[in-house]
Amino acid sequence: MSESLAAVSSLNGVSARAGVAVRYLAIAIGFTLPISTALDNVLLALLLVCWLASGHWRAKYATIRGNPVALAALAYLALMALGLLWSPDPLHDGLTYLRKYNDLLLIPILVTVFIDPQDQRRGLLALAAAIAVTLLASLALSIGALPGGGIITGEPANPTVFKKHITQNILMAYGCLLFAELARASVSSQLRLVWSALAALAAFNVLFLVQGRTGYLVLAVLAVLYLSTRLRWRGLLAAVVLVVAGFVSAYELSPAFHQRVSTGMGEMSQFRSGEAPQGGVSERLEFYRNTLGLIRDHPFLGVGTGGFVHAYADRVQGTSMQPTRNPHNQYFLTTAEVGVVGLALLLLLFAQEWRCSAWLPDERSRTLARGLVLTIMVGSLFNSLLIDHVESLLFAWLSGLLFAALPPTRVASQKA
Repeated sequence: MSESLAAVSSLNGVSARAGVAVRYLAIAIGFTLPISTALDNVLLALLLVCWLASGHWRAKYATIRGNPVALAALAYLALMALGLLWSPDPLHDGLTYLRKYNDLLLIPILVTVFIDPQDQRRGLLALAAAIAVTLLASLALSIGALPGGGIITGEPANPTVFKKHITQNILMAYGCLLFAELARASVSSQLRLVWSALAALAAFNVLFLVQGRTGYLVLAVLAVLYLSTRLRWRGLLAAVVLVVAGFVSAYELSPAFHQRVSTGMGEMSQFRSGEAPQGGVSERLEFYRNTLGLIRDHPFLGVGTGGFVHAYADRVQGTSMQPTRNPHNQYFLTTAEVGVVGLALLLLLFAQEWRCSAWLPDERSRTLARGLVLTIMVGSLFNSLLIDHVESLLFAWLSGLLFAALPPTRVASQKA
């Protein structure tokens, strides 16, 4: 009897320690996310082990079952897994693409982890600190104070630090919103000034330094969200004026911004179907046209999870067009692989996050949640963000952190 009690006590001790560890691992991912994919993977593996060891399965099940965002993520993942059944290569490309969506499993896991509001706050501060480190390193690189090479991905003319330009600009645009919200919530005038300065520098980094066109649009949309949230209809008008003025100024004063916008417009106007694409915009237009053809031929079930690779290669075979593994549009990729039902579940996931953001306990969380949805929705127009490691992890990690705060009573009342 005493041995049984000792065994139970030992298991409870392991469970308790694992529960503490999983909280700190979840917070730490916020810091490694903008900086190191290798560290992300180590922390994710440790988090999964500790989460499994922490027990309390009945409570976890109840939390996940009562969270609409977690259920929407699981529904999308379930359909992608089901899509292996009609994939032309389920054991290679099928599993490869399914693994790319595995980050979405973090949403149901983390809604059971980020229960403590203090952990949510620590997680946001960890992400803010990592983006601030990236920002300051990028500014130093742009003026030659930081040498390139090694882990530094860019150069002074395009000062990316840990990631490529598209990813850094998306992170920095969202970081601008995060810094602004932290400034608004600060009780200390000194801290408010620091966060406000970081928000301004992040916007400057996006518009004037790093050459990522997706980040320009994400920043514009988030500026509209922030100002309209703060000032209502007056903020919406101010946001329009600010965005127009900011983009005109950037176009006139920033060589990088001017070059990227002018090049993009030129490539778009010169695009001719069937001709060799001239640059990134032309390539995307070619990908979109061919992917829409795949969707037209397979509208209901799609070509299966991972089937895009083979289907696209077959479509361009015998032409001068090059095959691709990625159409650079998440909506097109999902619809091509698992049909209109897949697109509906993807949009349902975004819609649930937007709807449930209204139930979050404070204005900061509501704004950050809506900003996250807009960031991924806008970015997914030009990139397949849910198969890109950093962006999909950002979406899943922040979704778990923010929507762990959904009030259980409100969720229950909605179900009733």
